[in-house]
Amino acid sequence: MSLIKTNELTSLVLSITLIFILSLILILLFFFSLHGLPTEEKITAVTKVMAIIAIFAWAMAITINAYNTSRLSLGIDQSTLGQILSKVMAWEKKVEMGINYTQSNVQELDTERFYQAIKHLGNDKIETRFAAIYELERIARDFPKNHWTIMEILAAFIRENAPARRDSENNLPEKLPTDIQTALTVIGRRNAQYDLANKKLDLRDIDISNADLMEANLSGVILIGANLQWVNFIGANLSGANLTEANLCGAVLYEANLHKAILPEANLQEAVLRKVDLAKAILYEADLQGAMLYDANLQDAVLYNANLEDAILCDTNLAGANLEGCNLSGANLIGSNLQGAKLIGANLEAVLLSTANLQEANLYEANLEEANFYEANLKYATLTGANLNQAIFQKAKMFGCDLTKCENLESQQLELALGDRTTILPENLEIPAHWCQNLVDCSVSDSET
Repeated sequence: MSLIKTNELTSLVLSITLIFILSLILILLFFFSLHGLPTEEKITAVTKVMAIIAIFAWAMAITINAYNTSRLSLGIDQSTLGQILSKVMAWEKKVEMGINYTQSNVQELDTERFYQAIKHLGNDKIETRFAAIYELERIARDFPKNHWTIMEILAAFIRENAPARRDSENNLPEKLPTDIQTALTVIGRRNAQYDLANKKLDLRDIDISNADLMEANLSGVILIGANLQWVNFIGANLSGANLTEANLCGAVLYEANLHKAILPEANLQEAVLRKVDLAKAILYEADLQGAMLYDANLQDAVLYNANLEDAILCDTNLAGANLEGCNLSGANLIGSNLQGAKLIGANLEAVLLSTANLQEANLYEANLEEANFYEANLKYATLTGANLNQAIFQKAKMFGCDLTKCENLESQQLELALGDRTTILPENLEIPAHWCQNLVDCSVSDSET
């Protein structure tokens, strides 16, 4: 190696010396060739030539050095290259091992976070419990396999720390503890796609009165016997939820979804149910006294023996609903849709049914004393055996209505109504004179309605 280096260095020195000598000769020849010019111009011209020669010499030196370096690099033995390659491979292996080790630590960290968060749920300090609930939510979001387990843990936490108190149903609620509200909020905004099939969160017999569950997802949740007084359920999803015997007195369920919800014997007194979806809901023997059901959807709902006294049901859809045996005294049903509804034996005393649609409704033996049917549609409705004492039928459409065996119906009531020969009257009453008397007139009047 030293011999090679010496030879190359000697060659480089000789080359530079040769270039320097040639440069001096060229400069002198060039200087004498400029004999006709002034001395200053000669010096300027020579300087430019020297600069050009210097640049050329510098370029040559770099070229020679690069060539020598490449030759020297070829002199490295194969053992050195092998050592370098081995070190690179060893480094890559260490990196791979480090990655695997990190992944293992992440999995262990998940388990540690999980058990630490559960442990902190039982801490005496509310701020610690508060932080633990949010930590569990983060784990549920980061690790979907733990999602359902965490939701069940939070549900158990609520049941344990907010049990229903039967002796304080009518008292004003205290402020809901922050940790309970937080747990409810987390459950209400969970990712439902990770819920286990055929599994439902159990929140029965809890007291969360005055809670804020606006737009919460509580679909299918079990809330049997829960105290939900004054709870904010605006826009909440309670479809299919089981609210049997739940106390929803004064709760706000504006635009809430209770499609197919189960609410037998539930207390909904003075609850705000405006625009709520209760289609096909089960509400038998539920207490809806004074409830606001304006523009609500109760199509095909079951309200057997329910209490709807003084309830507001303006523009409510009750088509096909089962209201048999219901107490609707003093209720406001103006503009409501009761087409095909079952009101057998129902109490509709002093009910407002102006412009309501009762076509094909069944009011067999119902109490309609002082009920107001102004401009209501009673076409083909069944009022057999109903009590019609002082009921108002002004401009009510009674075409094809069955009034056989009804009680306390007088001719002056019929005089205010609209009907024809298809209207079936009690034996003691005759068709009013202004009603159509022949089949042609009847068909025309029928088509007009």
